[in-house]
Amino acid sequence: MSVYNSALTEASFGAQAAATLRRLAVLLASPFAAIARSVRVRRTVCQLAELDDRTLADIGLRRTQILSTASHVVDWPQVDPRRLAR
Repeated sequence: MSVYNSALTEASFGAQAAATLRRLAVLLASPFAAIARSVRVRRTVCQLAELDDRTLADIGLRRTQILSTASHVVDWPQVDPRRLAR
């Protein structure tokens, strides 16, 4: 004879529902995060492109490096600082 434990079933259902909602939130947030990143990269590229060649050389950049540098700078906050300390 099996015993039905409704509290356990409701708890597991709640956990499954919460996990599903988290996955849905991540799925819906991804396009917005990509758009926000694109805007930040474009803004950084525009700001670096406004600098003259001498100023770019002073900070160690060439015009051909502006896009890759902007992408790196925008992604920099996502780097885990603990990994840099090693």
